[in-house]
Amino acid sequence: MAIFNLIYLSCGIVGLLLLAYKIRALRSSWGSPRVVALIATVFFSAFAVLFAAPANITWINWVSGVPNFAALLVYGLVVGFAGSSFALVLYWRYPPAQAWQRVRLILVSYTSIVAAMIVLFFKSEIQEERQVDFDTFYATQPTVAVFLFIYLVATGVGCGGQAYHCWQGARDEAISARPWLARGLRWYCFAGLFPVAFAVIKLFVLMMNWFGERSFDVLSLTAPLMASLSMIPLVIAMALPVFGPRRPSPSLWVRRWRTYFALRPLHRALVHVNPGIVLVAPGKFLNPHHRVRRQIIELNDWRWALTPYFDLSVGETATSLARQASLPKDEVAAVVEAAQLRAAGSGGRRTPAKRRPASEIVDGTDLAAEHDRWVRISRAYQHSPIVDAVVAGAVRVDAAGGKE
Repeated sequence: MAIFNLIYLSCGIVGLLLLAYKIRALRSSWGSPRVVALIATVFFSAFAVLFAAPANITWINWVSGVPNFAALLVYGLVVGFAGSSFALVLYWRYPPAQAWQRVRLILVSYTSIVAAMIVLFFKSEIQEERQVDFDTFYATQPTVAVFLFIYLVATGVGCGGQAYHCWQGARDEAISARPWLARGLRWYCFAGLFPVAFAVIKLFVLMMNWFGERSFDVLSLTAPLMASLSMIPLVIAMALPVFGPRRPSPSLWVRRWRTYFALRPLHRALVHVNPGIVLVAPGKFLNPHHRVRRQIIELNDWRWALTPYFDLSVGETATSLARQASLPKDEVAAVVEAAQLRAAGSGGRRTPAKRRPASEIVDGTDLAAEHDRWVRISRAYQHSPIVDAVVAGAVRVDAAGGKE
């Protein structure tokens, strides 16, 4: 029982948190049928899973005074979830007036199914309370069998319709142009497949029970646990279109960390120029986008502080050697910049040198170009033999008093 309580209660609490968030976020749009369908979907799913916990089943039966009343309540909520989720995707795919023609049929059909389930439940002889095996224990009682059959078929049809329309919607040209919405619909499709699988397994076990075969009853016990896990993709599906566009992609996150570590040696080498500007905002230590942005700002600041000490002869020598090595244009510029930074930042110069023209000192044209440019400079600063040779030559010239 403990595992049943743990899974049902955990998933139910997640559903209640999602319900509270959606009610708060959508409170200004309560007049929209789409919003009503969305809130109903989350409401039915959250309470169905929560009330399915054995601990709550006992409490519901005790409060109601009706043996196994929790089964009727939970199954009615599941049917409500199936109908509302089917209606929701129809409102997503079609204009409101066109969707309402189909939703009206769903509303009438699923209300009738719940009413029939209530009548069949109270016509049945089910005096012995069953917390987790109600379906298999009473499966051979005709009224209960019909009760279970219409409940499972309604669940399978509703959630199957949800999955189908979400999958088709995700492939729609207008929606596929909005990738986060398309991903959300695929996850919503995935969420609908859990109850469909649950309904198919339950129907199979019900049929086996009628033929006197009880060896599959264990499937009936595990199927609801699997269905309750649909709360996880449901949360993801509803969160992706809202939060996805606000978050950078995982691949960009990885690229930013790679950029950070590529720039780190150069950043450490130049920090002595003005260590007072180094800043990591509170709570941003593990945010690679912030860390790289700060690195670029600080590197640019230090470079301009060193610009008066950029030596024209260092730049000319580095350019000549880089071109002799047949380096690409971007790499030539990086080698020249790295040589100037190392020579100017080595601490050996105390007076401005003969400077290269300011027109030759250029920034990146955009953020991505700036990242790439500084990464090339950082690599040249650390690893280029041309930079080593040019700076060593500049040191010798300085040591000789400029007479070499």
